[in-house]
Amino acid sequence: MENSVFIKDFEKKSVFDFDEEVEKSVNPNAPKWIRGPLLAKGGFGSVFLAEMIETTHVLRGRARFHQPMVVKTTLFSKSELVNEKKILDLFVNCPFIIQCYGDDTTISILDCGNGIDKEVTLYNVFLEYASGGTLFDFIKDSPLYNESKQIKQFLQEILIGVKCIHEKGIVHCDLKLENILLVKEREEDNIFVAKICDFGLSKMSGDWMTPIQGTKAYWAPECVSENPIQEQYSDIWAIGVMVLYMLTKKLEWSEELSKHISEEAKHFLIRCFETNPLKRPSAKMLLEAPDPDSLVSFLKRDFFTISNFQQTTRNETRVPRELEISLFSSL
Repeated sequence: MENSVFIKDFEKKSVFDFDEEVEKSVNPNAPKWIRGPLLAKGGFGSVFLAEMIETTHVLRGRARFHQPMVVKTTLFSKSELVNEKKILDLFVNCPFIIQCYGDDTTISILDCGNGIDKEVTLYNVFLEYASGGTLFDFIKDSPLYNESKQIKQFLQEILIGVKCIHEKGIVHCDLKLENILLVKEREEDNIFVAKICDFGLSKMSGDWMTPIQGTKAYWAPECVSENPIQEQYSDIWAIGVMVLYMLTKKLEWSEELSKHISEEAKHFLIRCFETNPLKRPSAKMLLEAPDPDSLVSFLKRDFFTISNFQQTTRNETRVPRELEISLFSSL
């Protein structure tokens, strides 16, 4: 009981004071690194900036110490980050999945308050730094996000990433815009690449014993059926939800929205939102569409000049569970 209470307290902490003189690696051969400021907290760990201080060390066969990176940290007793590290190791060569540079287990003294200190074992995974933040925040906040060209770029990168995931027999289970990070392609410019992250909930295809995971707004109908199931085709539904937001800044379908997106976009969404999961296309099939250049015309030019579309907040979002055929009668 005492340990479970401590775990909850650890997860709630928003400020962490790690003394580099106190935090020590259990592996004497591990590269020396410094933990920087806290960047974000999630259900499966806290993310900090990190810097290598031993320039002779090479991670993943490449010297990465000179580039910004982050370290994702959780209590060693939690398994999700270990699972994520194992999965990320499968995608060293996929350019659209966040890269993992290694891991380290450390022992630290954590201030629990009231003058009580506790020794904890922490599991740390070194990851690529995404200076562009999440795709959700970029779409929501950036004045630069007004071009169909960007939608085409990000969508193709996401589809290639999901194709890589599915070819390894893995179901991501939590695809959403908040789990798409924007990484600078080149340090000297502002060109960003979309990369999939957060594999803590991922599982192998065919594992029907694991309960339904992820974010409800992105769940496919089969995830909430009488006999719920979550498979690779469920990831495709989630892609449709992401595209809907990329197009409209909303996760709620309406007839009004249908007037302001192209026929190509409607057709793409119909395929992703096929209610029969066995008829839903794979990521590979979506990439091999007869006319991939039609993605460029996803938006009509005047869409973003319409002022009466209100920003949908995270708490108000809901996925279109049923699409009315009448909305697409022109197809």
